[in-house]
Amino acid sequence: MRSLRVLAALGLLASWVLVAPAPAQGTDPESSAYTLVSPPSRFEWGCFGPCACPILVRSPLSGTFVLHLLHTDPLYTTYEVRDVHWSYPESAQPGSITGSGTYRRGGEVAQEEQLTLDLSFNGGPTQHFDSGLVAPGATFPAIATRISLHGEYCHDSVLTVSAKPVNTAGTKDGVGRRLSLTVSPNPFTASVGVEFGLPVGGPVRLSVYDVAGRRACALVQDEWLPRGAFTRSWDGRLESGAPAPAGCYVVQLDAETGTLRRALTKLR
Repeated sequence: MRSLRVLAALGLLASWVLVAPAPAQGTDPESSAYTLVSPPSRFEWGCFGPCACPILVRSPLSGTFVLHLLHTDPLYTTYEVRDVHWSYPESAQPGSITGSGTYRRGGEVAQEEQLTLDLSFNGGPTQHFDSGLVAPGATFPAIATRISLHGEYCHDSVLTVSAKPVNTAGTKDGVGRRLSLTVSPNPFTASVGVEFGLPVGGPVRLSVYDVAGRRACALVQDEWLPRGAFTRSWDGRLESGAPAPAGCYVVQLDAETGTLRRALTKLR
């Protein structure tokens, strides 16, 4: 009987999260075009870490790629990296880098990110570059990390990747034209951070609901906020001050340009 109640709750939670405003015709709300910011984006080849030899090549890196949402689980949001087309100076002709891979962001205890790309240099064999799970170098949707072939150990090739969505390149706040919402860590025990981006200023409501649709806590209550990136946190307590029961919750952002929801799990 208990398992049936859990399945029913999860089904209700799924219906909450999947309900969203219909996208405008001809757009793909799950994909975003990105451009590298150069500097600091660059390609390096030589010696790193404990080896006492020089970096032989250091070149600025430019180009674009597409980030496409694949899925969200209790720990990470995973994206497919498509259509990598980068270039760097190489003698009289620019060197080219093409490929694809994945990017994930989230974490159990603290916010982490990982970028993995299978890249071909000038049409050569594909090589696997990986950042490993590291602390984010920028507030999403911006991405700032380093990927390498061998973990930056001795003789290695390293790419510094600093990228923003195309529609935010050159802006100071790094906020795109679409509403954004992320929660981390997920699942959580003591507290959870909620990051959200507003493409335009206006009244904002940010709340946590249980799977029955009852509001557990209001994080932002009908407050006017300007365009920008913001962070709030939930300490896992109800509005009464009592600890919220362990289970599934939904974080809902209501803003001038729409509504976003993210599933959230409290462990205890």
